[in-house]
Amino acid sequence: MSVEVPSPLSQCIIFCEVVCVRGCCGIDAVSTDPALIGAWCRRVGPDAVLEARLQLAELIEVVEDRSQRVTSTFLNHRTYDDAGRRQLLDFLAAFEAGLATADEA
Repeated sequence: MSVEVPSPLSQCIIFCEVVCVRGCCGIDAVSTDPALIGAWCRRVGPDAVLEARLQLAELIEVVEDRSQRVTSTFLNHRTYDDAGRRQLLDFLAAFEAGLATADEA
């Protein structure tokens, strides 16, 4: 199953793409540093953060469904095996934690 990453979640990921570029390194190109995610949250405001969190929750639900492999061109990642799925879920969980810090600010 191919999944899209809608905006504003995609914009947050692009904002955090500071290690390399997704086309080269996939999700490893994106920092999950809560301070960086928090900077994006402050920049876009609470409505966009809430929408990104809802989009992220939906994405996590799709990735957790082990009945299908997940492919994302945007993230340059595929869940061909359990290790690939776990890597993506860990990445998404780190983003979830970073976006949750916006509530604390």
